[in-house]
Amino acid sequence: MGEKRKPRFLENRLGIMGNIVPWVLMIRDNPERVAFVLHRLTGLLLIIYLPVHIFVTSMTVNPQKWEDFLRLEENPLAQFFLWILFGSIVFHGLNGIRLLLVEGLGKGIGKPEPPEPPYKPTSLSSAQRKWLYAVFAIWLIVWIVGGIILFREFGWV
Repeated sequence: MGEKRKPRFLENRLGIMGNIVPWVLMIRDNPERVAFVLHRLTGLLLIIYLPVHIFVTSMTVNPQKWEDFLRLEENPLAQFFLWILFGSIVFHGLNGIRLLLVEGLGKGIGKPEPPEPPYKPTSLSSAQRKWLYAVFAIWLIVWIVGGIILFREFGWV
């Protein structure tokens, strides 16, 4: 009888980098990974923004606090954050629609085929890749136009 093979495990002492590194591994030439990371980051930003937005809109009860907040909103740093927030909302929404089409409705996946080397994941099919590039293109166009409109309002463009 042959010897029993020991199972192979990865090192389990990566610390905090073990939680961050998998997000950015293999990001080069991998738009799916870029979309994954951006979707997670924009989702986190939106989760942080929601309670802040609820708190800020509750200031309308006190007109003085509301006026103070509106003056604070004219700060260039606040305008930059609003632009980042706008881009996050647009990307998260567009990519979410793409994910619903692919994962929820099975659009663009194609028919199952027996695996033959070299293995090519179905996520790299041409339809999904085109949709992903369309999401990136539409997002960048809308985000840049939104930034021009936002910054023109304050005389920066």
